Amino acid sequence: MTTKKVILFSVIGFLVTAIVVAIAVFVVTNKKTDTQPKEMKTYTYSIGELYANVKDSRKILKVNMDIEMLNEKLNERLDNKRPKMTNNILELLRSKDETQLSGDKGQQALRKEILKSIKKVVPSDEILDVYFVEFIIQ
Repeated sequence: MTTKKVILFSVIGFLVTAIVVAIAVFVVTNKKTDTQPKEMKTYTYSIGELYANVKDSRKILKVNMDIEMLNEKLNERLDNKRPKMTNNILELLRSKDETQLSGDKGQQALRKEILKSIKKVVPSDEILDVYFVEFIIQ
């Protein structure tokens, strides 16, 4: 092998390596990433208005709430268990005094307790949250 051939093969090898590296860098830097999380479709089930006496008080609590869920088919299961679910929620509401119901922390804690109560009656991981549409103490 002559010196000219060695130099020629070295130059060709260097050029091929440079082109491969350039293509790899281009692909990696221009790769579109789908970083936005997919928005989940959710459904709501309305429990409606409920009234309960506030514990150790002459006041009445009026709440109107919705359940957020992932599967629309849960509506039927929730409808079938509605009397038991409503009863458990009313018992929970009647067990709270004014201090437990006041403020954001009180309402957040109550939402979590209601959600837990609903999941006891209708066990499902597709029930996500409970929202108060209305929350009035008079």
